[in-house]
Amino acid sequence: MPACLPDIPARPSPADQPLSLTYDHESREMERYRGLALSFLPTRPHISRLMAALGIECEQRLGALETLAEQLQRRHCLPANLARRRVLAEQYRLHLFISDDAMASQTLSYALAFAQHSLQFSELMARHCQLARLDALLTRFVDGKRHECRLLEEVRDQTQRAAVGT
Repeated sequence: MPACLPDIPARPSPADQPLSLTYDHESREMERYRGLALSFLPTRPHISRLMAALGIECEQRLGALETLAEQLQRRHCLPANLARRRVLAEQYRLHLFISDDAMASQTLSYALAFAQHSLQFSELMARHCQLARLDALLTRFVDGKRHECRLLEEVRDQTQRAAVGT
C-alpha cells in the first residue's frame, strides 16, 4: 500500500512568474507611496494627497491581480504572507518629514526615478508575459504608470521652481 504524501502546495510555473513578480512589485510600490504620503503630510498636504492616491492605485492594481489569479486558478502564485510582511515593514520603517522646498524637490526626484523604474518593470513584464489575460492587465498597468510618471514630473518641476524662487 503506497504511503500518503503530505499535501504539497502547488509551485508556480515559470509562466506564472510575471503574476507573482508583478504582485510583489506592486505591493512594494504601494508601501512606498504610503510612506511618501506620510512624509509630505505636515508641510505639503497636496503632495501627500497625490502620494496617497498613487498608493490607492497600486492597491487597486493588487486587487485586479488577485481577481485575475482567482479566475485563472493561480491564487497559489501570489505571495501568501503579504500581511505579515507589511506588519514587519511598518515596524522598521523610518519616516522623514519633508521640511523645505529643496528636500521636497529631492524626494520627488527620487519618487519619479522609482516610478520610472516601476514603469520599465511593468513594460518588461507585459512584453514577456505568456498569459494573455495577464498581458492585457499589464498593458493597462503600463498606461497608468506612464500617467503616474507625468504627474510626479509635474509636481517635481513645480517644487523645483518654488525651491529656486526662495
